[in-house]
Amino acid sequence: MSASLEYPRLVSVETTNHCNAKCVFCPNNALARDKGPMADDLFEKIIEDCREFPLPAIEPFLQGDPFSDPKILPRLEHIRRRLPDTKLRLYTNGYGMAPKKIDAMLGLGIDHLYVSVNTLDPEKYRQVMGIPLERTLQNLEYLTEPSRRSRIAEKITFRMTRLGDTTLKEQEDFIAYCKDRGVRCFIVGLFNYKGDINSGLPVPSYGCEHVARLDILASGRVTLCCMDQDGEYGWADLNRVSVVEAFNHPMARQYRDYHRTGRRRDIDPCGTCNNFWPGFHGLSAWEAARTGVEYASYMARHRPNGKQSPQGEGKTRDGLVQLQKKHSAAAEAGSYRAAQDASDPS
Repeated sequence: MSASLEYPRLVSVETTNHCNAKCVFCPNNALARDKGPMADDLFEKIIEDCREFPLPAIEPFLQGDPFSDPKILPRLEHIRRRLPDTKLRLYTNGYGMAPKKIDAMLGLGIDHLYVSVNTLDPEKYRQVMGIPLERTLQNLEYLTEPSRRSRIAEKITFRMTRLGDTTLKEQEDFIAYCKDRGVRCFIVGLFNYKGDINSGLPVPSYGCEHVARLDILASGRVTLCCMDQDGEYGWADLNRVSVVEAFNHPMARQYRDYHRTGRRRDIDPCGTCNNFWPGFHGLSAWEAARTGVEYASYMARHRPNGKQSPQGEGKTRDGLVQLQKKHSAAAEAGSYRAAQDASDPS
């Protein structure tokens, strides 16, 4: 392979875009594209593509919950068997991660398991996620039983997305719960999904870490990132090209160039997206230093992580309604499917 080729630091594979929850801050229930699982032959082809280069990490997740995929366990086993040196990370809301499935995960070799819990208040949990809390807590209690916890994953993190009305008590209860269950605790502010969901955090000036990864929808279509939930800004089809070819597509290179040279706000849709994780992959020493300073300044000023008093970061439900209307109109007009058909066949 040419020395000029770049390789992704992470490949995210959407094995399904079905989800058992209806989170008010997530656009999954307003997707304009068809819902369904990834075909077996496409999934296996992508994993084989990933064997062609040293891949640091893989995540069988994008939009949807992995445990809504009836084949997720054999797919995890397949990843571990074919990519033994690649870190395997899994994200879920935990609702579908029943004890039988947890038992099947024992010794599977998951490096990091993230569970989005978001609140321990039963009424608010149902309002925010659309599912009952009791079943999730039963699953998490089983998952974190001391004799089992370390055999499921090397690291387990419970995550809370902090909404505008998330109280300090909710956050303190969540921190205490994580400590009691022996898992890592992570509280994070709300992302705006390139402006589709209301969030009070500003758009950073530094480059985003997402441009150094490759995100693949269930259809095989490459999407710009997880914030581009319908693949409107995608550029390739993994049914036709390899992972390396998709990552080195001219559009992918253009996005990386804009982000690496401090021009993130000049390219659509990144100029409207407030995802604040910094990108260091592929930067020169000077660029990495500049990014580090800008990231530290952003974190100190806006404190998007950790416990924080309610800030009124936006009316999340109103933002989701706007997103649903936008996507419904696009679906009725057939604009999304037509746009895909007319896009670059590579």
